Amino acid sequence: MTPPADKFTFEDLTEVYRREQRNKTISEVRRDLYPAMRECLEGLKRESEREYAVDQFSTRAKLASNQLMKFQEKSAQVFEFRFGKILDMALRAAQGNKVDTAKLTVEEQQIYDQVFSLLKERRAAILDGGRPRAVENEEPSLPPYTVPEMIAECRREEEHAETVAAQAAGPLPEAPPTPEAPTPVEVVAPPSVPVAVPDPPLLATALPDLVVLRVLEDIPAFAGPGRNYRLQKEDIVSLPPTIARALVARNKAVNVRMSP
Repeated sequence: MTPPADKFTFEDLTEVYRREQRNKTISEVRRDLYPAMRECLEGLKRESEREYAVDQFSTRAKLASNQLMKFQEKSAQVFEFRFGKILDMALRAAQGNKVDTAKLTVEEQQIYDQVFSLLKERRAAILDGGRPRAVENEEPSLPPYTVPEMIAECRREEEHAETVAAQAAGPLPEAPPTPEAPTPVEVVAPPSVPVAVPDPPLLATALPDLVVLRVLEDIPAFAGPGRNYRLQKEDIVSLPPTIARALVARNKAVNVRMSP
């Protein structure tokens, strides 16, 4: 259809609305439908603002505002009518049916091509088991690791980092030979003097460093070093660094800063 020379009006929009509402198939419209609709909308806005500035309570101001509101509503309804039909056309084309796109505007043709390509690709992937091509700029989703797997992965990363650091530092210098310990001399106390044997000193067992976390969601029970863990949302817990890093890395928990 050749674009008409006259400007798009509210009556033109009403006619398009009626055809789309009445017909199940998409109707033929001017190729510059959407730019013409925007241009008309801008004119109605300026008219409403002008009448509002003169007298916001006048009949002309109310009529201009009412026509602007109705134009916006009908524009949205025309868009919904036509794009609902375009989606149906793309689906039928993806199923192998022949579809005529000659009545689409430039903007509608671009969207139709994208939707048709996506539907065809996904249909093949779901029904035929085909592998969909990678979508550009799409961030890869995180694998569904369990908590023990996350801990194991963190440990592997730590071991790998230590190995790389050791290789970069070069071989360690040889330690000097350990001098031989002198032969202990047995001291025999006189029989009349009792020898007090002191108790062996207690060894101080240092607890491993713990990290304080706030749990963001319920986590099923999992096995950790030396014990099992079951964490629930909003728990404040102290955990070994390996488990803490794994939970924070997977957005399961956040660090808690302790006030001095």
